[in-house]
Amino acid sequence: MPENTDRRIGNSPLLLGAVVMLIVVVVAGGVVLWYRMSTTDSTPTQTTEVQASLAQLAHRDEPLVVTLCYPFDGALACGSAAVKRQPDTQSQLREVLLSLLGDQRAAEAAVIRGVKLRALYVDASGKATVDLTPLEQKEVRASAWEEHLAIYAIVNTIMQNFEDIKQVQFLRDGKESQTLAGHMDLLRTFTKRTDLVKQ
Repeated sequence: MPENTDRRIGNSPLLLGAVVMLIVVVVAGGVVLWYRMSTTDSTPTQTTEVQASLAQLAHRDEPLVVTLCYPFDGALACGSAAVKRQPDTQSQLREVLLSLLGDQRAAEAAVIRGVKLRALYVDASGKATVDLTPLEQKEVRASAWEEHLAIYAIVNTIMQNFEDIKQVQFLRDGKESQTLAGHMDLLRTFTKRTDLVKQ
């Protein structure tokens, strides 16, 4: 057998180096591929979270359309209004009630026209406490039915826009009060009355 045809890998350091280098390149390529695949799995979630955060920031400047209930022609009527978005339920509820109390349609009712929002509290059980105060130091003048509709205009507005709120309580000047305009018992809690809304 000729001498130059009987070469083995062990006798050629160049060939051995090339095989080792090829193994290193294949292993490194596998590691890089594995790394890319493992980070690619989490990228869509991160991208979705970033997109959701950006969408939330974009919506923060858009007004929120809410439903206001107000006394009209012996019953309650409902209409929409745009209010500024707020970061939490209590602040958003305050914004909605301020919109109701300042709405021209609602201001036709003597009780709503004669009060302002003093404070507002929402507790974990889903009870909203609305603290009203008369604009003037004298009593709010209204009939029993006008007071009834004004109270339920506030209650229905709250519960129509905030599903988490299950009942509404009223205070007058920070204290429990028998009545707001001399007729209706405010020492209890209230829930929405859809039967008062004009169809």
